[in-house]
Amino acid sequence: MLQLFKDRNFLTYWIGEFISVIGDHISLIAFPLLTLQMTESVALTGFVFAVQGVPRAILMLMGGALVDRYSPRLVMLLTNLARFCLVMLVAYLVEEDKATIDVIFAAALAFGIVDAFFYPASTAIVPSLVSKEKLQKANALVQGSIYVGVIFGPALAGFIIAGEATTMEHGSGEAANYASNRAGFARAFFLDGLTFAASFLTLIFVRSRTPSGDKQGQKSSLITEIGQAVRWVWSKPTIRLGFLGFAVLEFFYQTTVFVGLPALAKVRYLEPAYVFGLMVTAWGSGALIGAVSGGALKPIPEHYLVRIMFLAFAVSGSAIGLIVFYEPYWWAMVVFFISGALDSYVMINFTTWVQQKTPEALLGRVMGIFTFLAVGLVPVAALLLGLAFQWNLNMSLLIISGILVVFSGLAAFHRDALYAGETLANQIEKV
Repeated sequence: MLQLFKDRNFLTYWIGEFISVIGDHISLIAFPLLTLQMTESVALTGFVFAVQGVPRAILMLMGGALVDRYSPRLVMLLTNLARFCLVMLVAYLVEEDKATIDVIFAAALAFGIVDAFFYPASTAIVPSLVSKEKLQKANALVQGSIYVGVIFGPALAGFIIAGEATTMEHGSGEAANYASNRAGFARAFFLDGLTFAASFLTLIFVRSRTPSGDKQGQKSSLITEIGQAVRWVWSKPTIRLGFLGFAVLEFFYQTTVFVGLPALAKVRYLEPAYVFGLMVTAWGSGALIGAVSGGALKPIPEHYLVRIMFLAFAVSGSAIGLIVFYEPYWWAMVVFFISGALDSYVMINFTTWVQQKTPEALLGRVMGIFTFLAVGLVPVAALLLGLAFQWNLNMSLLIISGILVVFSGLAAFHRDALYAGETLANQIEKV
């Protein structure tokens, strides 16, 4: 797997993304905690996620179509430049104490628009950098770098935001608030902006292949092109079920982690940024091990891949319920470590499998559909679950845990979870 680093083109791409994902996970901690400390409202924290998610959901499929029309590299260059400008503006306003909740909502809206184009491009670019034989190892390295970012980014964010005031013992001081953490938030966003700049600069030197396949679709409308990809995905029962599974998982899981867990940490600990960072870091540590295993081990047999994936999702769902019953933060770190390892291992296998099954001419759009289903419903989840967390945090977490466990268990034993196989010659004919 590490032999791919001898490919200077891939190594250049990997270095830029490695730096960028550390910044991504700094902002993933900073944004919800900034909103929570500014407003003292879990519901408004969920609403910020919704504001970011609505344009991302609406424009995601269009982003995938544009990736197929042009190139993932070009789309990533432009979106990284836009994200650099946005996050630096937020850093400046926070530093000058001019940030308001309206500014946070506006920044979230802008990020949602940019992300709608960045996400499909970042998923589609890897197959254009390496051969199909090396694709799973390349995905493992790219995903592994993301999980390294998960390990160091949240912990770094917690340390930067909390600064010298970091404390985890009850009764050893006053709880942190926006005023005490404002300078730390500004530093966190500034560092995030520098990572986007680094990713932009490295992408300038990356060269990617132009996807092969029928380009007649570029003469049709974007709606027609998106429809082609939707019909292709719908004609593949096992892929369709896997995509649906990610939609349900992320609907409940992502908002829970980035809205529910900060709220839980705020209730239980005096320095929630630091503890929340440790929880996410534990998940990232497990995910890194899962990603490395996904690249080093033989692929999961495609016949059983989706069934095994749903069983892993059931474990992730149970992790949410387990932390409600036992409060020490080290326990949350243990269960999320296990969940992260299983999630990333099946994710590497499933993503590579879908990329290999997808015709290259449809790759950007199919990855756009995948990303849309994984994150497109998050705005709705952020609104509904944010209100639920405001109503009763612990009860809501337990209900979400139960839904994920039951759904994943039923899907794992659905007949479509076992892939029956198909000749590659039929892939384009069904579009």
